[in-house]
Amino acid sequence: MLGRQKPLKMKAVGKTHVGRVRGNNEDFFCIDEELGLFLVADGMGGHASGEVASRMAVEILHKAYSSTRDRDPLGEEPLEMEERRLHENIQLANRAIHELSLKEQHYRGMGTTLAGILRKRDSLLCFHVGDSRIYRLHEGSLLQLTEDHSVVAQQVKMGVISQEQARTSRIRNVITRAIGVQWDVEADISFQDMQEGDIYMLCSDGLSDFVPLETLERVLLDHTRDLEGAAFQLVEEALGMGGQDNVTVVLVRLDTE
Repeated sequence: MLGRQKPLKMKAVGKTHVGRVRGNNEDFFCIDEELGLFLVADGMGGHASGEVASRMAVEILHKAYSSTRDRDPLGEEPLEMEERRLHENIQLANRAIHELSLKEQHYRGMGTTLAGILRKRDSLLCFHVGDSRIYRLHEGSLLQLTEDHSVVAQQVKMGVISQEQARTSRIRNVITRAIGVQWDVEADISFQDMQEGDIYMLCSDGLSDFVPLETLERVLLDHTRDLEGAAFQLVEEALGMGGQDNVTVVLVRLDTE
């Protein structure tokens, strides 16, 4: 008789660093293993308003799920319901930030990127707005799951510039979508199956803009059982490339232990 397969658990760590150039850290992240919610946000705006935007986005989204932790609506397919609810919660955060930016002059124009993972039973909802990314390490290969909402990403897609040219472009930080900048925002959402041993990486562009994919993959493969060590080394790699931006990384491993 076959034994029942053990449910997968999610173990996560996160690290953030102001970098070697910036005076303040506008990144913010959240880890809630019990809820199955993991978030990274990279704020933008003058007078430290980027810090406010990234924190608001993360805290509002986390609060929305924490307050309904035990809710499981009936009458609709769970994943369909969860996707709709996720869109609503992202919109909730978006409008709260946008309203504050209109109300307070020193917050005018603030916004933030957002990348997140939400567990729903045996599936993961991966979602993002802006150029914060989500990667998946599966069977020894690191795959980028998200497509940047940025000008250079569009240029690469149209064949105007190469991937290498995009890495050094002067406008590589110009994004086409952000939380809080307009009254409405649309996040990209995808579903991923849960497989034991996989590692998911969420990061701000302070990591992905400066550290090559091959290096990211190598560090994760060298530390598959040591997420703390992997997160530390990834931040060190970004700092070693000059640390020109805030850098944040959240690593999530799927285990039966």
